[in-house]
Amino acid sequence: MTQPMIDLRTTPYGGRSIFAIQPIAQGIHILACETPFAHVIYKDYRREVCAQCFAYAASASRNIGDPRTWSIRSCRAASESVWFCTDECKIAWESGMIGPLIADTNALLAKAQIATRKKVKGRRLCHDSPDPILPNGPTATLQITQDHIDEAWTHAEDLASSPARLSSYCSAMDLEDMELETSRSVASAIVQRYVFDCRLADLAFSSKIATSDPWTEVLRLQNSELSNVRLRPYILVAHLRVYAFLCHSLPQHLRPYVPTIRNLLARDTGNAFGIWDGDSRDEMLGWGVWVGASYFNHSCCPNVKKTRVGRTMQFTTSRSVETGEELCISYIDINQTITQRRQELEDSWFFTCQCQRCQSEDADEACLH
Repeated sequence: MTQPMIDLRTTPYGGRSIFAIQPIAQGIHILACETPFAHVIYKDYRREVCAQCFAYAASASRNIGDPRTWSIRSCRAASESVWFCTDECKIAWESGMIGPLIADTNALLAKAQIATRKKVKGRRLCHDSPDPILPNGPTATLQITQDHIDEAWTHAEDLASSPARLSSYCSAMDLEDMELETSRSVASAIVQRYVFDCRLADLAFSSKIATSDPWTEVLRLQNSELSNVRLRPYILVAHLRVYAFLCHSLPQHLRPYVPTIRNLLARDTGNAFGIWDGDSRDEMLGWGVWVGASYFNHSCCPNVKKTRVGRTMQFTTSRSVETGEELCISYIDINQTITQRRQELEDSWFFTCQCQRCQSEDADEACLH
């Protein structure tokens, strides 16, 4: 049996993090997270991104002259159009349970949104105007506390418990594009939970799947709800609208997972990885939450490099690592000043970086002054 190289430990500064439990040389693969628990590809890229391996047609065209869009499409009648880079990817996707179910669910969400837009006819509830889903109107002028957020969610859950009121609210609500993308991401995670539970209940599958519930691992990720809403008050309205839309639009077999929604939204920011077009990172095609990958803390002098290979997020040491050393990746472009780096980390991950490099640069600045 191969000796384990890494261990998950709780830290006093960054939640759970990954540490080396033996010396690791440079260039060693230490972790591979095979598929995102939740993900979405942006609308503008769906015909250009393979649904199975996330290959980007425009990147391929730079090298081999392929068109900017893929030509292989799923023929499942119940699904929205889903595109693939090869027949092999299409076969792999169609032979699984999760991909087709996500596509079917997304098709229902798209139909629900189209139907709502026809009713609204341009009368959109925007972030700058009061939204009746909030109990006390806009939140932008409040010093937001967890109690304010909890009250808003209680109000939304009460609204969702009344089919008539929920239908009336949703019929007048035209989701913003990003709200719909967020709805699709949340729905993909709900499908993952549903499939896991179905397989767990089926004796024919129970011996072939992991005994640990992936949802348990999701709940262990950092909850950034309060920090996120305080920095961006409008996000609370957006999340409540996503919740109402999904309560109204999810197919019946996924309705029992509605309580999942808030927990997912609270953990998406700060734990999601961008799905980029390759090493060039010129275009962000969507985002995903690879649960195991989220345990890596940030450093501005990282010792681990992340690379996406198809659906799999792989992590490789970028230098040699000693026993007991924390394994860190970089969340940002580290070729920035300390001020720029810290601002980006505070805006997107809600912490002030105190890594070895930042402390050294702090000391250097102090000496200059």
